[in-house]
Amino acid sequence: MVKLAASAPSGETQTGEAALAAFLLDALPLSRLTRIADVGANGINEAPYAALLSMGGCEVIGFEPNEEALAQLKANASAHEIYYPNAVGDGEDCTFRLYRSSGFSSVHPPYTPTGKLMQRERWGAVAREIPMQTMRLDDFEDLGPVDLLKIDIQGGEVAVFQGAQKVLGAALAVITELRYLRLYEGEPMLGGVDSALMEMGFGLHKFLFNKARPIPNSQAHRLRKRRANDQLIDGDGVYLRDITRLDTYSDEALMHQCVLAGAVYHSHSLALALLDRLVERGCVPESTPEAYADRLPDDVRAD
Repeated sequence: MVKLAASAPSGETQTGEAALAAFLLDALPLSRLTRIADVGANGINEAPYAALLSMGGCEVIGFEPNEEALAQLKANASAHEIYYPNAVGDGEDCTFRLYRSSGFSSVHPPYTPTGKLMQRERWGAVAREIPMQTMRLDDFEDLGPVDLLKIDIQGGEVAVFQGAQKVLGAALAVITELRYLRLYEGEPMLGGVDSALMEMGFGLHKFLFNKARPIPNSQAHRLRKRRANDQLIDGDGVYLRDITRLDTYSDEALMHQCVLAGAVYHSHSLALALLDRLVERGCVPESTPEAYADRLPDDVRAD
């Protein structure tokens, strides 16, 4: 059993989500840290696991082919993070397109009609094209068991899944970008990503967020932008190993899924259901679910 040190920053008291994460890390008899593989780890936006990582509650193996972004990740890495320069995919050769806005960088060329419709031609501005050979996650010997695959590579998701059959066969969750409005030529879109993950035993659990924009028009100046964000662009979805069959989860899998549910995707009803199963199996005391509920944020707890 590994006891994890999960402490608040100096001078701060843990409350809300931080308190829940600290409670789970202390209460669950985990044999190892929860392991996260982050494909496309470019830190433009804060990762959903950032709070858990800052507490020493997980370890991250990241992949980022953008040299500038990789250098930044390495410079800020903690003892629980390691980053590699590989472009992850199905093992085939590809052209990595470095867009002027690095968050748009992709193996796919831009889909120009969307840029014209939304009057955002800069979305499709490619600064440089770099020939690369992609690496399959199944071929990466230092990866080890992965509990969560987080992926954000602008249209290359299905190719990664195809090269990670073994890794995903043992994983508990995938956090992936889902596209609703086409930004790249040949990208799989929501339907393609959803079908690929369902075939591998995962089901959509929740959306972490969705982005939308108003469609430009002659009367745009008369519209309140926040009330006219009519066109969905993309978002992040959480896919879980079939939770209708929690009886097939090992004790360790139940615990890692519980840590992820409580501290990463904030699915508190799921975390409590997993704690109930752990109580039934004699892994944690009977009082553990109630103690977790006592620590829920005020906007979640009914009492």
